[in-house]
Amino acid sequence: MQRNKHELWVEKYRPRTVDEYIFHDPQQRASIMRMIADKSIPHLLLSGVQGSGKTTLARILISVMGVDSTDVLIINASDERGIDTFRDKIRNFATTMPVGTFKIVLLEEASALTPDAQNALKRFMEEYADTARFILTCNHENKVIPPIKSRCQHFHFKASDKNDIAEYLITILAHEQVIFELGLLDKYIAYGYPDVRKIVNTLQQNSIDGKLQMPRFEGTDGDYKFKLIDLIERDKWLDARKLVCASVTSEEWEDVYRFLYDNISRAPTFQQKDKWEEAIIVIAEHLYKNSIVADPEINAAAMFIRLGQLQQ
Repeated sequence: MQRNKHELWVEKYRPRTVDEYIFHDPQQRASIMRMIADKSIPHLLLSGVQGSGKTTLARILISVMGVDSTDVLIINASDERGIDTFRDKIRNFATTMPVGTFKIVLLEEASALTPDAQNALKRFMEEYADTARFILTCNHENKVIPPIKSRCQHFHFKASDKNDIAEYLITILAHEQVIFELGLLDKYIAYGYPDVRKIVNTLQQNSIDGKLQMPRFEGTDGDYKFKLIDLIERDKWLDARKLVCASVTSEEWEDVYRFLYDNISRAPTFQQKDKWEEAIIVIAEHLYKNSIVADPEINAAAMFIRLGQLQQ
């Protein structure tokens, strides 16, 4: 059946079967195939970076096992964080008998739950284990309490290799008959890495009249990152400091350090191994200080100054 040409690419090209899904760990694939063969799953904790395929795998499992739609409850914990969510939604859902063998509660972004909500979840996982399975996805597994982790089979998803992402994106653009330059596509990958979903959405937004354009963003986030890539590639560290300090909010500084870590080798100075190693040490030192300094912006400004000094 032909799909709507206006369909979101991230949904249009989302894997829908185990064969379409790309596993980076053969043991994970073997475990999933064993669950499918047994037609049974334990409670699951799927952790890893944004856009790494956690929710996609959960949906594939639900689909392949033929779980009736009335036996599935999906909750985004970042929207419904409090204990009332569990007392109402989960308890009401889990206390009724399933149409099939068991019910599934898919709890996305579980690390956003409050401590009280996590303790309630722990009790529900025990209380309703005969009729319900819980699949939890999260970006920050360290924010999930140990009693929940101990009740789940844990799968951690690593970031995809950039070359694999490039191949996937090229396939999408070819199917959509979009002309593109490899250099520009590389910048899109650098901008969104490791969040594949974010990259695909941004590509679709900026594919106009059959050609991939330079991005046009509302707001500063994407805009500053694309400009920052350009400044990194030209070793313009003082300009980079001005750009970032003018664009980033107080909650975004950790993301800046990760972005620099992923892209520092694009700078001519830091393509030399010894210089790259020095730069990584500088970034790591200021990332550590970010959590303890009084003014994160001043800390970041000092980092950019030190990176500029490494050019000498």
